[in-house]
Amino acid sequence: MSYSPALSYFLDRLQGFSTNVFRLEAQGTNTASASKIIRFTLPSNALLNLRTFTLHFNATTAGSGAGARLPAKIDTLVDRVEVTAGGVQLSAGANFYNVLRHAKDALMGDSCCTVLGHPDIVRTRSYVDDSSITGTNNEVYASTNNQAQFAIQKWEGFLGTCEPKILDSSLVPDLVVSIFLSDNSVLTTSAGVALSGAGSTDITDNGVGGASYSLANIHATIECLGLAGSTYNNMVAGMIASQGFLELPFKQYFSFQDTVTNTMRFTVATQSLDRIWVAHRQDAFGTQAGAICVEGYRKTGGSKHEQSRYTGEKYVGPFYNFPEPPSSSKVLYQFQLNGAYYPQFKATFEEMYNISANSVLGKPAQSKSLREQKTNYAVHCIRLNMPESEFSRLVSGLDTRAVSLNGYYVMDNVSAGRTVNLFAEVTSSLKIGAGRMLEIVQ
Repeated sequence: MSYSPALSYFLDRLQGFSTNVFRLEAQGTNTASASKIIRFTLPSNALLNLRTFTLHFNATTAGSGAGARLPAKIDTLVDRVEVTAGGVQLSAGANFYNVLRHAKDALMGDSCCTVLGHPDIVRTRSYVDDSSITGTNNEVYASTNNQAQFAIQKWEGFLGTCEPKILDSSLVPDLVVSIFLSDNSVLTTSAGVALSGAGSTDITDNGVGGASYSLANIHATIECLGLAGSTYNNMVAGMIASQGFLELPFKQYFSFQDTVTNTMRFTVATQSLDRIWVAHRQDAFGTQAGAICVEGYRKTGGSKHEQSRYTGEKYVGPFYNFPEPPSSSKVLYQFQLNGAYYPQFKATFEEMYNISANSVLGKPAQSKSLREQKTNYAVHCIRLNMPESEFSRLVSGLDTRAVSLNGYYVMDNVSAGRTVNLFAEVTSSLKIGAGRMLEIVQ
C-alpha cells in the first residue's frame, strides 16, 4: 500500500554533497566582434550542471550617425553553438540559431531574461543603465571595471536539453563549447528616436546603415557539483559494465533555408524526427534598417482599439520579423513527408496556428491578436513524436534512417517568393562506453 507524502515519516538523505560556481575564461581573448568564434573549455573531472552554463559579456554598437541598436533578445548575436569532446563533434549546432530562438519564443513564450537578456529594442532611454539616447546616437555601454551587463542563460541543443542535465565530465574527453557570432545584419539602424508615425526621424525610419557591434569582458560561468565517497563512481562503472554504455539523449536541430513561392524540399536522416519548425522571413531581412513596430503597439495616430488594448512599445528588427507570405487570396499550408500529408488537408493560417499550439511543450504563447501573429510572428510547428515524451526521456519520433526522408513544405496562393527557414528538431543520443569511448547516434 502507498501512502500520501503527508503521512510519510521517512526522509532520504544525501551526505557529502557540495556545490559551487566556477568562472571560465574564453580561449585566446575576452573580446570579439561580428562573425567571430568564442570558445570555452568546461571543467574536467567534475559533475557539471549543463543547464547553468551562462555566457557573460559587455556589448556595444558603433557606426557613424547610424542610430544603431542592439537586437531584442541578446542571444540574437549567436549564429551557431557547437559542442565537442576531445575533438569529436557531439552537437554541430544549427545555422541561424538566432532565428530558431525567435521562432520558438513566438510560439512558446518569451524565455529571455528581462534583467540580463536585453529583451527589447531601446528607443530613447536604456533600461540597462538608464542612459538617454538622442538623435542618431548609437546604443553604447561602458566596459570599464570589467562590466558585463548581458548574459545568455538559455541554450538550445546539447547544453539545454542533455539528459540527465548533470554530466560527469570525467567520463568524456575535454568538453569545448564554440559559440559562433552573427554578422552585423542583426542590428537595426534608425534615423531618429521619435515614435513611429511622428515624421521622418522615427525609430522605424531607415538609418544610414553600416552599424557594427563588439563584445568585451567575455567569460562564462557554470555550476559544478561534488559527492563524497566512491558510491557514485561505482554505480556508473557498474552501469557501463552491465549495459556496455551510458546513453544520454539530447535535442539537435538541422536548418534549411530557401526562397519559396510554392514548395520547399528538405531531407534529414535521424533516429527520431520530433518536430518541424518554419519561420517566414520578410524581404531584405539581411539589410540593416529601422526597427519595426509590432502590430498594435504604441505609435502616434494609433486607433482607439490599439490605444485601449495595447500598452507600451514593442519593436523587432528586420532580421527576425516573421510576416505571413503575401497573397492575393488566402495562403494554405501543408507538409508532405514521403507521400504522407500533415495535416491531411491544406490548412489556413488560423488552422496551422492551432496545430502549432498543440505541438509545443507547455502552454503556447498568446499574442494579443491574430493580426499581430500574422504580421510579426508567422511561425509554424508540427509535432511528430508522442505528446510531452521529452519529460519521460522517450524517443518516439519518426525514424528516417532506413528510408530516405523526402520532405516538402508546401504553400499555395503565395503571390511572391519569400525566404523560409525550416528547422528539423531531432533527438540524438550520446553513448559513453568504457575508456571514454564515444558514439553519436543522430
